[in-house]
Amino acid sequence: MASFVYNLWKQKLADGTYRWNANSDGAGGTYEIALTEAVLTDPDPDTVTAALTGGNEYDGSYSRTAVASLSVALDDTNNRAQLDAADTTVSSIGADGGGQKVEGVLLYVKPNGTSADSSYIPAAFFDLATAFYGNGSDVTFTWDSVGLITLT
Repeated sequence: MASFVYNLWKQKLADGTYRWNANSDGAGGTYEIALTEAVLTDPDPDTVTAALTGGNEYDGSYSRTAVASLSVALDDTNNRAQLDAADTTVSSIGADGGGQKVEGVLLYVKPNGTSADSSYIPAAFFDLATAFYGNGSDVTFTWDSVGLITLT
């Protein structure tokens, strides 16, 4: 489950700018992940640029990766909605020249028709329980059994 969810994304989810589901009508855009070499602690950045400044994005070679099979489940027993997705594999994560580890995963929205970090909105941050060094291998991020994000 997310370490924290960004406030701006919560607002845009509530006002309908972005959607989270498997059968989206195209509102908003695509959800992707970026790797970080720092544990992010500020839930208020307005853009991915703000979230990844100061060397926060992992410097080893890798490609930001789309998150697929978005779904919403209602948990009546615990009075919550669970936002989930398929486990996500990032291919060929290379070593960082400065010897940094991958410490976290930033989930963000890439709005339709945009291609600049300054227009992407961070959605949630996941602090990895075990940081790792890139070595050219693929890594699959297995999301929590109750989903990526829980709305209560």
